[in-house]
Amino acid sequence: MKMKMKKYNLFIAILSLLIIASCSSSQKTSNKNVAGIYMPGLNLIDPEIIVFHKNDSISELHFRINSADVLYTKKREDSTFSANVLIQYELTDEELKAVIDTASVSFKDYGDNKQKKYLDGVIKFNTQTLKSYSLKITFNDVNRDQFIRKTVLINRKDNYNIQNYLVLDTNNNVIFKNHFNSSDYFIIQKNSSISDSVMLLKYYKSNFPIAKPPFSSDETPQEQQSFSPEFTEELTFDSLFQISYQISGKGLYSVKPQNSTSGPTLFNFQENFPEIKTVENMVPPMRYISTKKEYDLLLASENQKNDMDKFWREIAGSNDRARTLIREYFKRVESANNYFTSYMEGWKTDRGIIYIIYGIPNIVYKNNNYENWIYGEENNMMSMSFVFHKVNNPITGNDYVLSRSPVFKSSWFRAVDSWRSGRIY
Repeated sequence: MKMKMKKYNLFIAILSLLIIASCSSSQKTSNKNVAGIYMPGLNLIDPEIIVFHKNDSISELHFRINSADVLYTKKREDSTFSANVLIQYELTDEELKAVIDTASVSFKDYGDNKQKKYLDGVIKFNTQTLKSYSLKITFNDVNRDQFIRKTVLINRKDNYNIQNYLVLDTNNNVIFKNHFNSSDYFIIQKNSSISDSVMLLKYYKSNFPIAKPPFSSDETPQEQQSFSPEFTEELTFDSLFQISYQISGKGLYSVKPQNSTSGPTLFNFQENFPEIKTVENMVPPMRYISTKKEYDLLLASENQKNDMDKFWREIAGSNDRARTLIREYFKRVESANNYFTSYMEGWKTDRGIIYIIYGIPNIVYKNNNYENWIYGEENNMMSMSFVFHKVNNPITGNDYVLSRSPVFKSSWFRAVDSWRSGRIY
């Protein structure tokens, strides 16, 4: 679904600033239940953010807020509805362990809660090369009196980390999720202080296997993947410090300087990603609740639509129930694509398989290195707890692997049997 975008350029030197004199303490994310981040439709503010080093002294924080996630209200004296967003940031020098910059800015958007659009903006702040910073930023939906706080590492140690490149579309809009359709163009803007004029683009096919059930042994042999590029191409920056390229085949497009292993990676998984709009794209995620024989027949079918409908009808017992199951199952698949996509589609990942089969976890504890999902009450013997460890992956920062265990076997089959008996788990 395409959404309109409204841009807000928040230039700190121009706006009236509220300087925050003291640092407020906050509860560590690892001790706080943040299950709401995986609840689609919860409509709570949760912006996407990207850091870009524009040159050797200025860094930018780009953000995108879904208008559906903020509350539009109207006061008696007003004729239109409006949303009010307050943004506060705190920049800490990692070496000095000292806060060196704090400020607050706000903006108002006019509209209503039924509009579908993005509120894009950028905050510029001063940084120095060869330094590292921690940026703590709080987004506050003033009308709803609800906020979210995020922390991001500002890496100025070298000119070749990912923060020195910004991915744009042909209208110069910032791309927050690097997946494209065939024939789309992308633009990469570089830090203007980087002298390199050429980047190498490597194209890889991306037919990665789906996640294994949570009880599978870690020693289970994995399908061997050939991760060598299909082709390599040189791209040259223009006078605006930009390169552009047109996406062709499905796969991964890795763009890096010649002397670095870090750079943007662009993806072409399927048309309309992360949404699932075709039968062709609906069949693969059904592997989690189908037998191998059923799945192979669906793949080989000359009329996948009829055979897929038959599968859901048979497990549901009626057309109405089948429609309910299909709606919920693929809603979870699309949510998994939104939340968990890394170097492969979100539904294929370890977090994706658990999310699709078990649903939204009751409790989520999250820190820099792992996520702990709990289904049921905490400290209850009957509850299920899944731990996902973050993988150091040069392509993506969203790669997590599940700590598998045989203890999950009975709950897994219970959940799958529920789906196959026509009941949403």
